[in-house]
Amino acid sequence: MRLRRPTTVTTAVLTATLTAAALVGCSADTGTSTTTSDAASATTASSAVAGLTPEEAMAANADPHSSGADDEDLSWDESEEVALSLDGDSAQADGDGVTVDGSTVTISQAGTYRVTGELTDGRLVVASPGDDEVRLVLDGASITSSTTSALAVEDAATAVVVLADGSTNHLEATGAAVDEDADGSTDEPDGALFSTADLTIGGTGALDVVSSSTDGIVSKDGLVVAGGDLTVDAGDDGIRGKDYLVVTDDASVTVTAAADGLKSTNADDETMGYVAVLGGTVDVTSGDDGIQAETDAIVTDATVTIAAAGGPGTEVAEDASAKGIKGDVGVVVGGSASVDVAAADDGLHSNGAVSVSGGDVTLASGDDGVHADGDLTITAGTLTVSESVEGLEGATITLAGGDVDITASDDGVNAAGGTSTGTTGTGTAQEGPAPQDAQAPGDLTPPADGERPTLPDGTVPGDGTAGAPPARPDGEMPSGEMPDGAAPGGQAGGQGGGAPGGQAAGDYSLTISGGTLVVDAGGDGLDSNGSLEITGGTTVVQGPTNAGNGALDVNGTFTISGGTLLAAGSSGMAVAPDTDSSQGWVAANLDQGATAGTGVHVLAEDGTILVSYEVTKDTQNVVYSSPEIETGATYVFETGGTLGTPDGTGLSSDGTTDGATQAATAVAGEFAGGGMGGMGGGRGPGSNGSTDTSGGTTTSGA
Repeated sequence: MRLRRPTTVTTAVLTATLTAAALVGCSADTGTSTTTSDAASATTASSAVAGLTPEEAMAANADPHSSGADDEDLSWDESEEVALSLDGDSAQADGDGVTVDGSTVTISQAGTYRVTGELTDGRLVVASPGDDEVRLVLDGASITSSTTSALAVEDAATAVVVLADGSTNHLEATGAAVDEDADGSTDEPDGALFSTADLTIGGTGALDVVSSSTDGIVSKDGLVVAGGDLTVDAGDDGIRGKDYLVVTDDASVTVTAAADGLKSTNADDETMGYVAVLGGTVDVTSGDDGIQAETDAIVTDATVTIAAAGGPGTEVAEDASAKGIKGDVGVVVGGSASVDVAAADDGLHSNGAVSVSGGDVTLASGDDGVHADGDLTITAGTLTVSESVEGLEGATITLAGGDVDITASDDGVNAAGGTSTGTTGTGTAQEGPAPQDAQAPGDLTPPADGERPTLPDGTVPGDGTAGAPPARPDGEMPSGEMPDGAAPGGQAGGQGGGAPGGQAAGDYSLTISGGTLVVDAGGDGLDSNGSLEITGGTTVVQGPTNAGNGALDVNGTFTISGGTLLAAGSSGMAVAPDTDSSQGWVAANLDQGATAGTGVHVLAEDGTILVSYEVTKDTQNVVYSSPEIETGATYVFETGGTLGTPDGTGLSSDGTTDGATQAATAVAGEFAGGGMGGMGGGRGPGSNGSTDTSGGTTTSGA
């Protein structure tokens, strides 16, 4: 399955409309569109991607020319080798097919050549016009060129570089970069190791590749690294294959690159342009993206470590890309992969879809931990976002399994995306104010966490002179939310995460059906600009302390029919599930609040403790749902006491209320309290003692 490249569609529709034939689609236009969206298609798209494995993603792409270390390209009859000995500024060969012109050594026919010795300033060229393979066995070879590639395959059916067992080899290009054609299609050598043909690198020896201003290793066709210990230090991209770049088996690859680390560039064939790390060990330090694929970035059964553009907190140019793993069509992680990313921008990023179906993934990002313009699906494995602005962001997010732990300075999980004028769908469309045409003033300073925005000189909040709110680091506007720690300042509350500009809530969805999800968010904990549906799993949210955000924020319907949910946070924008949810829920604003480190207990009316949780921030509101909650029954909230023995999500069933203080009572299915909430789900004004049933949910004031 693959998504086809879109023209002008919204990101939700991108995935929805095109997934019928596909997994993941190529680059999307995330700008405003007039295309009417189809919520049913969006749901289908989300389901189609759910559970996607690396094997399925690979099956949707063209097969690589080599399958790995056991490929026949890496086996040969040593008696048929031609010995090629390099010596300073010249070379000698003991067979046919080799010519020497000064310090340029040219192989002109197919065969196997064992290369030893050193060229101090020369080059080894393969120019074999036949249909057979050229195999170079590097056995203690060192080649340095001050003008071009050290090793260049200019003509061959296929080329294989074998690193002899126990050998150490070196290729270095010290010259300036080659001027490429405007479309980047030049076949002029632009890497220390360069090939115009399919290239396989294997063996058990070591290869050190250095390029001062060009790429390290380049293939203008496909490139497979099937073995060996490769170290690449490049003044541009580290390792680049046009049709694909595949790392397999026991290969060990260490890349330091001024631009992208691993890269594939074919944008003309939807089955090409992928990067697949299917085994081995990859360690990348890059100035731009760690892994960048024109279509799919696939990781399975490998250990991948990436430091992209200096990691979180590093400022990058507006036109730079500083993602950890980026697939314009899709990012797919699974199997037994171990992935550790520190990126100045998103950890995992796709203009199409992201699927995590296994492995152990740890992300620290300067923006989103995981970002998908279309579907974001997690079905298995462990995903930890230790640092981010937003933890998970996608148009349709499905959490069906695995263990997910999110730390975010803004929203923890955010179902959002581009804008559309569509109004079709099962959710409730935001009826908020019309979008503003004004741009943020150039002298407006984005706020740090816990601070108010610095307004331009002469502007006053609420008088029409303040302009638009500050932009997020990824260029999106913050949907009316206050920075963490700031009070609303007497103004009306934000739109509660509502879809911007009259956008249909049906365009976006967040579905939790299994696994565990733990969120610590400075902004909204779970934020859906469309619907939120919980059918299973265990979800624990520690939301914000400021009144402009909430642990839960839903623009459309919010239903719960299974699993366990505990959400703790501020009360100003508090949200509860819809009253027609088939599983009971109870929500309350705490009379005195609970300070950080305090136990909060939910008890049945007879005093039985249903759940205990130790809040990590000052908390005024708690929402709890589990199969034990009976709609219409009365429940008690107490603070203090002891936590007991928590599970992996922080919840316990053996806490005690000795010394605890009653903080609230509430009737399951009714939410008393709440502040200036948005338009959807179970929210309502509440703060003035009114009753609001506009969202299909009764919310009664205190």
